[in-house]
Amino acid sequence: MLLALFLIDLAAGLVVFLPLVGRRNAGVKFYRMVLVIGGALAVGAVIAHLFAHRRDLALYDASLLVLTIWTLLTLRYPKRLIFRAGALLLGIDYIVIGVLAFDAATRPPHLAWAIAGALGSIALLGTVNLAMTLGHWYLVVRGMAIDPLKRLTIATLVAAILRIAVVVAAAFFVDRRALFDIFFWMRAGWGLAGPLALYPMVWGTVRIRSTMAATGILYVDVVAVVIGEVLGGWLASLTHFPI
Repeated sequence: MLLALFLIDLAAGLVVFLPLVGRRNAGVKFYRMVLVIGGALAVGAVIAHLFAHRRDLALYDASLLVLTIWTLLTLRYPKRLIFRAGALLLGIDYIVIGVLAFDAATRPPHLAWAIAGALGSIALLGTVNLAMTLGHWYLVVRGMAIDPLKRLTIATLVAAILRIAVVVAAAFFVDRRALFDIFFWMRAGWGLAGPLALYPMVWGTVRIRSTMAATGILYVDVVAVVIGEVLGGWLASLTHFPI
């Protein structure tokens, strides 16, 4: 269940924040690559939910594959309703299934906690991983505008602050012993403090258009966030709150 949750959150974040890049900037190939990566992660979520004997959730995950194929097939028609409708439905489907997966994996006392936890994880995983992926794309597309990476870099900061706010709010409701557990502090140090500490370095390199340096720092950011969110998902399954 936790593996499926992580895969769905990562895929959802990559797809939902893709508009911040802009098709005109990165091109159709970048959009296609991200959609294919999201689809592959959704396949992994289907398999993980089947192993967990949750066929209902696996069927929900399968709907992501249908909408991903729809979006990929209509990608060449960006101004037509058939593409925009498919892309919108795909984004909504990712968010809804992310909430359902969080609720099933952590069983929070209220759906609001599932929504807050899922959105926080989707935002942080998505912005950081998409920024790192886009950083590599600058090696492929020479002369691409720096604005998309700037927007994603700012989005990583906003996502980190949002995630911290959710964790702080949840901390008032969990057993205090959980907050003194070493795994919680590893989660807080890597997954929450890490992105904030790295943000000035990422922004500094992006501002001077040193995309290779920014990508290297974003690598570290990705590792920190992935470790933090994996531990956060495990702790949430124990405490039933998104900490």
